[in-house]
Amino acid sequence: MNNMKKIGLSALAGSLVAFSANAVEVTVTGKTEVTYSGADGVQGNKFGGGNQLTFSGSGDVNGMTATYTAVIQDGGQASSNTSETFASSSLMLDMGDMGTIGFDQGVGEFGVSTIDDKMPYAYEEIWTYTGASNGLVAAGGCNVIGYKNTYAGVSISLEIDPGHSSSTTDAGGCSGDGGNTGDDTTVSGYNYAITAAVPYVDGLTVGFGHGKEEDTAYASTNNLRTDVTFTTGYATYAVGPVTVGMQKSSANGGTVGATSNNIDIFGISFNVNDNFAVSYAAMDNETDRTGGGTNTTEETTGIGASYTMGSASVRLLNAETDNVGGDANKAAVEHTELSLLLAF
Repeated sequence: MNNMKKIGLSALAGSLVAFSANAVEVTVTGKTEVTYSGADGVQGNKFGGGNQLTFSGSGDVNGMTATYTAVIQDGGQASSNTSETFASSSLMLDMGDMGTIGFDQGVGEFGVSTIDDKMPYAYEEIWTYTGASNGLVAAGGCNVIGYKNTYAGVSISLEIDPGHSSSTTDAGGCSGDGGNTGDDTTVSGYNYAITAAVPYVDGLTVGFGHGKEEDTAYASTNNLRTDVTFTTGYATYAVGPVTVGMQKSSANGGTVGATSNNIDIFGISFNVNDNFAVSYAAMDNETDRTGGGTNTTEETTGIGASYTMGSASVRLLNAETDNVGGDANKAAVEHTELSLLLAF
């Protein structure tokens, strides 16, 4: 155990032995939600509901802290009859000044996914339900290894994707019970995020992220798939009850000669008081058809509001997207949702 302070997977693996030998106090938090939502032209019952339980436990490992988190929510994975009911989980080892390493199965602890949209929202991101996209298509999240630390006020978060199938949209499938992604792990890569509060400018925060996913199954000459790269940067400024933000992102690659995307997001929120907040945001996702054709901009706007009363919150989102998926022939999609959330 004296070698536990070495950075690497051996530290995380060794922690499991010590961690299992000690009594660990597990805490449970959760939320339940009732929603009323719908889009133009959609008929049927507009009421819905959702539930989530989060189990967290931590223990001392030779002066370091190992933490396990597991989230159960409606639906779990693809089939509760054939797979785990955990929607996501993570195992982290906090090594103090040396940072934190971990294994993540969908929680989103590391890398670009932590800053994919940093605009101030009173409720959800405006692109959540309309079919719009923020463009960062290649971020990992499942069966990935990560490291994060803060140096002189600058936070660094790195995610390594050891490999997943090009046929899966998430990096690894979040398999459980010691399962892995199998033999068809042709896609692998990395991504990172760097964030910091700007010195001498109270309320100003900036961030930058970049990543790359390589597909070894295909060569760029066969017109099937190329490496995917994605980059994002943002700045938010809070003064009194108002927070404003801007973010620019780009994504390139995937199918040879198809498209690249350039994304601009703007957001502003206003805290009316300690309980009530409102927000407005707009996002343009320009599809650059590198293989020919007319470029199209997917345009999304939305307003949000939230009111908190102790452990209960009432939230509202109204968003509309034109040219969904960069298709100028598609009709605009509008979505409105009213949510009642109870956290416990």
